[in-house]
Amino acid sequence: MENISWLLDIVVFFAVYLIVTLALNLQYGYTGIPNFGLALSVATGAYTTGALAGRIGMWICGIRSDLDYIMYNPMITSMINSAIRYDPLKGLTIFFSTIIIVVIVSAIIGFIASYPAIRLRADYLMMVLIAMAEAARIIGLNYTPLVGGTTWVSVPNVFIWMGDMASQFLIITILAISILIFLFMQYLVSSPYGRLIKAVRENELTAECVGKDVVKVKIQIMMLGSAIAGIAGSLWSFYCGTVLAAAYTRTDWTFWPWLMAMIGGMGNNIGALVGVATVIICRRLIIYYKYSLEAYIPFSVVWLEQILLALALILVMMFRPQGIIPEKPAKPKIKKTSQQ
Repeated sequence: MENISWLLDIVVFFAVYLIVTLALNLQYGYTGIPNFGLALSVATGAYTTGALAGRIGMWICGIRSDLDYIMYNPMITSMINSAIRYDPLKGLTIFFSTIIIVVIVSAIIGFIASYPAIRLRADYLMMVLIAMAEAARIIGLNYTPLVGGTTWVSVPNVFIWMGDMASQFLIITILAISILIFLFMQYLVSSPYGRLIKAVRENELTAECVGKDVVKVKIQIMMLGSAIAGIAGSLWSFYCGTVLAAAYTRTDWTFWPWLMAMIGGMGNNIGALVGVATVIICRRLIIYYKYSLEAYIPFSVVWLEQILLALALILVMMFRPQGIIPEKPAKPKIKKTSQQ
């Protein structure tokens, strides 16, 4: 059972981080937007889920609205779980309505975060996005009515009606959603719109000279990428069953996805998939077996993961900046004409 639990953890980590890395790959790999505030989008999805999933459940299940949601959160969550234990429709309604709201809110936050500096140089936009991500973390930690501040809020078990298979069914659902998003991204980047965003990345001036609104395209990509990353934050919240504001740090939800995208190969969804799988497997092995290495390293093993993150970034930039699977150059399509 322990081995199965270990494997299921890897599956969930892979699925969630694949969604986040695909969002980053769309923004930076294909469009050239250096989103170092990726944690903002993930946190938005998580905070929205923590703040609304239970409240939506209260409304659907007819639970007293005069109860303070944060103060009585464990009791309210328990009441919602009891109400949907034999009612799959209510559980699925809570789940999908929350996801839809997360997509909308995350897209709006993506627009708000990018709009002030989207017309400026990339480094200014990068600083704005970093600041917005930090602001979201501070708000989550200090504004108690959102997700409990420095404590946490519970999220209803929307698949409790599956009984003992509830956890496994949720994991399958998360994996299925990640696969659907991957297929959608593959379709998007191979469409005419995908060629447009690549043109914006390569040369904004050229794209503007042929009549394309570069600022509009960048805002659209920021909104779409933010919505996708928000889904990852929401799915992670449903899996954990709680939302803790302190958990959505730059290291976990910005730097690790950047490393995954760089290792796999920017501007390449297959590369993103390979990069996520490589880093997730390595991270989980380190987490489970790092104490076995305690006698062989000259520092505390609690820092091993962070040190290896920095080392991996340096090595990738030095020896394999294009990633494991580099982006393939586009081949122009030449129409054949009949000879006269």
